[in-house]
Amino acid sequence: MALTQLNLGSELGLEVLHQRWYALILYQLDPAPTDFMELRRTVRGISTFNLLLRLKKLTELGLIETIPEDDYSYRLTTDGATFHAILTTLEDWGNLQLTRELSR
Repeated sequence: MALTQLNLGSELGLEVLHQRWYALILYQLDPAPTDFMELRRTVRGISTFNLLLRLKKLTELGLIETIPEDDYSYRLTTDGATFHAILTTLEDWGNLQLTRELSR
């Protein structure tokens, strides 16, 4: 029997990947605190307001958290670090595919 749709967990994961800013923000963060202004500098092309909205949503999803002592710093949660590893794996796969294409 063929699978005709993804399960809800897969759909949620793909939704996060589909949202360009979510992936870019998650890619820039790690478990160590990152200052908001540093994040603002590294995630190019997003307005400050939109960055704040995306950070709020990623916090609600449990992928990032604010630092209790400093509301202007963010870090990956354990779930966020898992998602970050998925992004890195996708990047590695894409780089491998590009290398194969260029060597043909």
